[in-house]
Amino acid sequence: MEAKVSPQRRAEIEGLVKSLAPVIGDFVLAAISPLKERITSLERRPVLRYLGVWDASRTYPPGSFVTHAGSVWNCDVENAGVRPGEGGNIWKLAVKRGGSK
Repeated sequence: MEAKVSPQRRAEIEGLVKSLAPVIGDFVLAAISPLKERITSLERRPVLRYLGVWDASRTYPPGSFVTHAGSVWNCDVENAGVRPGEGGNIWKLAVKRGGSK
C-alpha cells in the first residue's frame, strides 16, 4: 500500500533530503575518520604468533615467538639465522626456562 503524497509535498521532501544529505555525509565522515585511523594503526601492529622451535634457516617476522634452549623468545626485528639471545635487540626473552631441583 502506497501513501498518497501530493507532488508538491514530494518535491519538498526531496528538497529537504537533498539539502540534508551533504550535512549528514560530513557528520558521518567526521565521526568515522578517527575510527578508520585507529583500525589502520591496529592493523599495522605485528601479529603475535608462536612459530615453534627456533630454526636457523627460517625468517622470523616481528611478533614471532619461538622456543629455544627451553625458553620462549619474542622477535622484535625481522631476521634469519640470528639465534635468540644473540644479535643485540633482535630477540627478547619472554619466558625463562625453569631450573632443575
